[in-house]
Amino acid sequence: MNLPTKITLLRILSVPIIVVLFYLSFPLHYLAAAIVFVLAAITDMIDGLLARKRGEVTSLGKVLDPIADKVLACFVMIMEAANGDMMLFYPAGVILSTVIVGREILIGALRTMAAHKGAILAADKLGKLKTILLNVSLPVILIGHFHIAIKIAGNVIFAAAAILTVASGIHYVVKNRRIFSEGENNG
Repeated sequence: MNLPTKITLLRILSVPIIVVLFYLSFPLHYLAAAIVFVLAAITDMIDGLLARKRGEVTSLGKVLDPIADKVLACFVMIMEAANGDMMLFYPAGVILSTVIVGREILIGALRTMAAHKGAILAADKLGKLKTILLNVSLPVILIGHFHIAIKIAGNVIFAAAAILTVASGIHYVVKNRRIFSEGENNG
């Protein structure tokens, strides 16, 4: 297993640490969870840059990288939504989180279908921008436990990420509609 893939696995392994920090009650536990989240999110850039620079792009890395992104963001997003940290009224955060998770499942299914047919579908620019907004909003919402203005800013960014989630999901499905329309590959 190469270094970029190990870094991707670290992103997945950071999730239980964030969960523990989120639910432990000690001063600044939300800040600690936010810091671990940010460090884990940064590994998304590092593993990709290293893989390309070192010529170590692998099929395993291409599969694990988006999974690691989704696991990291979805766990934190669901914890925050369940905790009532998202939006100014409780159901909105849950609804938007559900939309985002639904989009991730749909795109994951599309990628699985493509892989079954021998194609690997790369993330597009809208999806990457959505990931950036989501990865900015989630730690800001965590830090928002210390000041309402920060929490509101995090929620505005989260709402923008949710809108971009829908737009990028539609774009991704339309752009890759051939995966749905092509006949079965019986290999």
